[in-house]
Formats: sequence, structure tokens, C-alpha cells
Amino acid sequence: MRLATGVGLDRDYVESTVGILPATRFAVDAYVALVRDRSVLEAVASSLTEMFSPTIIAERVSGMLANYDFITQETLAYFAPRLTQAPRDVDFALAYVKQHARTPEQQRAAIAALTEKCNILWAQLDALHFAYVDPGYIPPGAFVPEGHIAKGGKS
Repeated sequence: MRLATGVGLDRDYVESTVGILPATRFAVDAYVALVRDRSVLEAVASSLTEMFSPTIIAERVSGMLANYDFITQETLAYFAPRLTQAPRDVDFALAYVKQHARTPEQQRAAIAALTEKCNILWAQLDALHFAYVDPGYIPPGAFVPEGHIAKGGKS
């Protein structure tokens, strides 16, 4: 919420989830279904995308602080603890997967769950790029940044 309000979004609007990009909602639902409907091993294995979080978070935080005057350490407060939490989470998850993925079938299931999580994340990133970068077609009902001019000249 600090990030959202720190960049000027209305708290009630954000909490309402009204403006969530449909693909983001779909991705979240897909990930919830993955961890709810699969084995604990597969759910834990899917979290191994966190292996790269500290590096990515550090790069993004540094870049945002350097390039956007309205971004502050307080705005990005959620991300600071993730730099140390993510490696601990990964250590646990990797140890769990190594211990519990004993058979080739379990190993394939763990790999498939991690692959599915990566696909979910890529689908979300593709949709965000399509809506807000190129070509910039924001679906009806999704958040529209202030000053955005929609394709075709309508805002």
C-alpha cells in the first residue's frame, strides 16, 4: 500500500481492486489455483522463482530511486526486507524440494510447477507491457495512468 499511495494512487481505489488489469487478476487466480490444487511439493517448488528476487529487487529499487523524484525509500519499504527474506525462503524451498522430490515423477512434477509459475509471471508481464507500454491498449475498466492518451487519440 505504501508503494501505491507513494506514487499518488488513492488507497480506497487500490483496495477496491477495481482497476486491476484483467490479465493480472487472471495470473493471481492461476497461481492461487496452482498452490491450492497441487501437492505441497509442487506448491513449494513453484516458489523457487524467488531465487532471483534479491538481484532483481536490488536493481529495480536502485533504478527507481535514481530515476524518479517521487520515489522514496519509504515508498519502497516493502522491498527492503525481501532482500534478506527471499534468500531464506529459497533456502527452505530448495531444501524441501531436494528432500521430497525423490522419484522421477515427483521431480518432473516439481519442475512442471516451477515452469507453470514462470509462465504465469511471463503472461502477466506480457499483458502489462501490451497495456501500458507497446502498443498501449488498456482494457476497459483497467487502471489508466493520469495523462494517458489512449490509442486512437481518446483518453
